[in-house]
Amino acid sequence: MIVTCPECKTRYGVDAAAIGPSGRTVRCSRCSYSWVQRQPDNLPPPEPSTIPPRLEGSRRARPPGTNLPTLSRNKKSKAPAILWTLVILVLAGMVTGAILKREMIMERVPATILAYETLGLVLPPGAGFSIENQRIRAVQKNGKRAVRIEGDIVNNSGKAAKVPKMLGVIEDNSKRVLKRWRFNPPLPKLLNKERAKFATEVVPPKGSVNYTITFDQRR
Repeated sequence: MIVTCPECKTRYGVDAAAIGPSGRTVRCSRCSYSWVQRQPDNLPPPEPSTIPPRLEGSRRARPPGTNLPTLSRNKKSKAPAILWTLVILVLAGMVTGAILKREMIMERVPATILAYETLGLVLPPGAGFSIENQRIRAVQKNGKRAVRIEGDIVNNSGKAAKVPKMLGVIEDNSKRVLKRWRFNPPLPKLLNKERAKFATEVVPPKGSVNYTITFDQRR
């Protein structure tokens, strides 16, 4: 029979014969509440030949401080937790691989560049490179007065790297941009500490004062 604590509603499985026809005082192991438990009125008489044997392990041991055995509980399966752990490990491995191999991925799938840039995993073009020994001199280009800007590109990134396109900017005295132009670097790739000389010619607009060579930030 099922016995329910009137105070905390904890349920117990109890042999009706142990209660006895006159009832028995029992105590809840959860809240320590005591009450007189009686057999139900419609309880059929026991038939020893039909009573199944008590299976070993079918109920948990009686908790200390009580005379009621608690109902057995089904053990929860560990399979879902193991499955979720495996899923998390696989996803973590994929994310780590995508980060470590991002340069190869961006080269083969250019559409991923924006996603990497949004996550802050991509350095701006020209990072690790420097422009040194920049020189400017006047030349003639197609019969017009022009300027030739020369210098060195140095790879300080610590590894072989692709050289991005270069950008020339001309400003007037008030830092207003008068002209921009883009040109290819002398070599597409430089080894670590390697340098390459670049040169570009441009016809400057009127009022040109400041000449700057840098790396094009567009991809």
